[in-house]
Amino acid sequence: MKNNNNNSTKTNLILFHHHHTPLTSKSASAVAAANHHRLLFVFFLTFFTFIFSFSLFSSSLHSTAATSSSSLSSSSPSSSLPPPILAALLHFTSSTPPNTSMSFSELSAISSAINSKSPNCNLLVFGLSHESLLWRSVNFNGRTVFVDENPYAVSKFEQSNPGVEAYDVVFSTKVSQAGKLLGYYKTRPECRPVQNLLFSDCKLGINDLPNFVYEVDWDVILIDGPFGYAADSPGRMAPIFTAAVLAKSKDSGKKKKRKKTTDVFVHEFGRKIERVYSEEFLCEENLVEVVGDLGHFSVAAAGDSENVGNGFCRNSTKLSEPFTPENGGDGEEVGADDD
Repeated sequence: MKNNNNNSTKTNLILFHHHHTPLTSKSASAVAAANHHRLLFVFFLTFFTFIFSFSLFSSSLHSTAATSSSSLSSSSPSSSLPPPILAALLHFTSSTPPNTSMSFSELSAISSAINSKSPNCNLLVFGLSHESLLWRSVNFNGRTVFVDENPYAVSKFEQSNPGVEAYDVVFSTKVSQAGKLLGYYKTRPECRPVQNLLFSDCKLGINDLPNFVYEVDWDVILIDGPFGYAADSPGRMAPIFTAAVLAKSKDSGKKKKRKKTTDVFVHEFGRKIERVYSEEFLCEENLVEVVGDLGHFSVAAAGDSENVGNGFCRNSTKLSEPFTPENGGDGEEVGADDD
């Protein structure tokens, strides 16, 4: 009886050992990439929900401030973009994926300038790109206008983003004409720095944009288009010249104690045409910094007493430097008699 009792109470323990097979480097990378995309999705879902909520909150504060006394209004906080939102947007745009044509430092430089002019910044952007929505978001309390040479891209951008201001323009210039155009503008009075480009016949000026473009005092101008890598591309000569005139003509004829300045950014500043035209019209003395492939200029409005003539800068750029388009070109003539 004793032995039977011992056998009946005996417990058998069975252990199942799981053999773990280590992940290969390839499979580990795939898992990490999948987790990264999931985190990005969750992050942006939360982030844009926060932006929407913040916008409603900001609008509520603005309405309340409008009904308060002047003393309370003067002490109300600025409605410029909060640094956490700005940092998150920059992180999104500079991450891979998605792709971006600008580095984090370049994006930060432009965003800082826009944010410094908030909450009522007037931003003019030449060229639609992957960063277009970023500029609109950074300047969500201001006015952002896009200009591009591709009518289809402009139409698609407007349809995908209701309320956006985007306009297409036909450029009459070509990269192969860059050298001749520099010599041409020196002899033409219609290419002066201070003028209303809407009525200008200067071949470097863009004069077929909506009228308001020439009336607004732009705080920041970004030149990230049109294409300028081939001889028959429009190049960025006209946008650079136009940006300089808009900046110089700001508040023209008005008495101001302090001149207003316009921050002008030229992307792909390392290319020869962008660099030489920027130095000629935006001026070396106005160069604030070069960040990566981005040139940053601060251009002051021309005062009433300034006798600028056709000169944009105190020190004129040497025009003897020859232009050779990267992909060839015939060096087309540009003169007063050209149509």
